[in-house]
Amino acid sequence: MERWAGHAGDNSRRYTVNGAEDIPVLDAGPLQTLAAEVGPAFAEAFIDDYLQMLPDRASKILRALAGADPRMAADAVVSLKATSAMAGALRLERCCKELESRIRRGQRLEPDAVRAVLYANIRLLVREAGRQGLLPQSRPKGQD
Repeated sequence: MERWAGHAGDNSRRYTVNGAEDIPVLDAGPLQTLAAEVGPAFAEAFIDDYLQMLPDRASKILRALAGADPRMAADAVVSLKATSAMAGALRLERCCKELESRIRRGQRLEPDAVRAVLYANIRLLVREAGRQGLLPQSRPKGQD
């Protein structure tokens, strides 16, 4: 179960990402739709860029939280949420929705706890992308 530690008056409170365990880590549907609409090469380039940019996007969120800049944190979370939806990264998208909601409600979130949740989701996503053959090194020859 994913958790964030919060400081809403009680340092021991824990927040969960509700129902995330039941959501697929990576759904191929959105990428298949993208490939049908704009071509497989574009869809492949999109998922490559998306996966490569995940650490930087997560770092931007964490820097904003550490710097107590909720506006920047919300902007970074919304960006990751939108691209995650386009990539079919449904669990990470759900994680971002929860994080965005907490930021907008003014909850103070522990960057270390958020880091743990974000990077756990990123690791699951990269593992699943590899399993589905979406990582460049895992694609059959002639598809990269």
